[in-house]
Amino acid sequence: MSDLDKKNNSENRNSMSASYVSDLHINVKGVPFHLCKEMLAKRSSKVSSLLERNEIDELRLILRDLEVDPETFELVDRFCKGCEFKFTSDTIVSVLCIAYYLGMNEEQSSNNLLGKASEFLEQRVFPSWSETVNALRSGDKSFDKLTDVGLVDLFFDSLIEKASYDPRLLGELIKNRVETDDYRPNPRRRLFVIDWKSEDLITIPLRLYEPLMIRAIKARSIPVEYIVLSVCKYAKKWVFDAEESLSGQKREVIEAVERLLPHQRGLISCELLFESLKHSIWLEANSECRNGFMIRICKQLDMAKSTDLKILSRGYGEKAEGFETIELVKTVVKSFYTYYANEDSENVSHFVKVAKLSEEFLFLAASEASLKLEAFVELAEMTVAISQGILSCSDGIYRAIDVFLESHRYLTESEKMEVCKVLECSKLSQEGCERAAKNQKLPLRIVVQVLFVSQLQIRDTVAKEIKGMEKKVDEEEEEEIGVSSDEDEIENDECVVHRWKKKKKKTSVWGQVKRKFGCLTSSSYSVDACTCDVKKKKKKIHHHYI
Repeated sequence: MSDLDKKNNSENRNSMSASYVSDLHINVKGVPFHLCKEMLAKRSSKVSSLLERNEIDELRLILRDLEVDPETFELVDRFCKGCEFKFTSDTIVSVLCIAYYLGMNEEQSSNNLLGKASEFLEQRVFPSWSETVNALRSGDKSFDKLTDVGLVDLFFDSLIEKASYDPRLLGELIKNRVETDDYRPNPRRRLFVIDWKSEDLITIPLRLYEPLMIRAIKARSIPVEYIVLSVCKYAKKWVFDAEESLSGQKREVIEAVERLLPHQRGLISCELLFESLKHSIWLEANSECRNGFMIRICKQLDMAKSTDLKILSRGYGEKAEGFETIELVKTVVKSFYTYYANEDSENVSHFVKVAKLSEEFLFLAASEASLKLEAFVELAEMTVAISQGILSCSDGIYRAIDVFLESHRYLTESEKMEVCKVLECSKLSQEGCERAAKNQKLPLRIVVQVLFVSQLQIRDTVAKEIKGMEKKVDEEEEEEIGVSSDEDEIENDECVVHRWKKKKKKTSVWGQVKRKFGCLTSSSYSVDACTCDVKKKKKKIHHHYI
């Protein structure tokens, strides 16, 4: 409140008190109030009792314990004096608190403050999502005084019912699958005012947000995706984007977030899980919190991207040469393999995806000039171990080495050999060999190994092609032999030489080619000169009749 507003309010209070005997003076947080005992006692059973016992000073202690602010107490003062006043969602909970503790109820007066405030709450606050959230947030300090009344439960039930009717009040989901464009609630359940520019639930303090979310989860009336969305937004606001100086508060929030998030695979983005794990470590959260995020990550590590892994390694070249964060990455990967090793699934797609993920992360990390040689080698060795028996080629390792050498041109020849010791040249693809052979950044010894592997690959390729040709010729020969054998059963004049040819187990490639094209030699004594497999034409016999 500005100084001008305070001055105007003070003048209004003084003019308002002019027609009354102001025989009670109270300061509320430095703001003076001049009250009439008679009018206050008429409205409040508590004040009436204090006056009877001549303990009016006790009123000051009550107001101090209730932590009443001047704006709220002014409403009470105006009500007691019969002046015009106006409730708002910002002050309604505090007014209810004062009215309850001062006994300003229907037993004291038919025109009582507690009744009017309750009516405003039911008719003006609860029908609106924004007003309800605003009242809940503004009355945070007063709810402790109203635990026995159950006012907090009323707020929680109201918000959960509204969110059940339209979950979009908790936020809009990011659609990563085919869904209907519009959420259409049951028209018969339109009980509330839907204000699309609504107050966000994540603005309320943790001491109210966590029990509200726990009750919403137990109610099971809100889709779990929207619960997760709200909790993730809460973590972003109060942990990820909060000031560094609020480390104690941030630690409490991240631990609460871990308790609220479900363990179901795929419901939470990998980015948020990695971000949460990193902050839980930095903020020194309890072990249950850190392990909880680790378990959720290992369940869906195959769904992560290399940029998600890099969240853990931000600053890996600045602190302890990256070994601390590399150990963290290794722990995450190890947890993944431990989890799926205990599963009785024969599906290896998870392991293939994680192996490729590790290569992509190594490639991403290699471009950082601050990454030390030892840290890169350790990370590369982990990647090779993950890929062993999973990926057939080591092109991903080669690309990472190439990028690391490019961003670390100052390395000596021996240091380059240290980097390249993790590269299995024998597992390079033909394309990878061609690129590596022309790479001037690689040590000469590695280039020679690559050239040797390239020659072996060419030899194997030629051998496979020849073998394939021989197999094809054999198949065609078997087909021809099958046809000729059927004809031999009909023809009884088959030559002995051709019968001997059919019994041969194997002939040379050139011989098979000649056989395919028929008997080409002119020698009558050559085996290949046989022409009996050529279908004989029967001569036509002409009968002459006399």
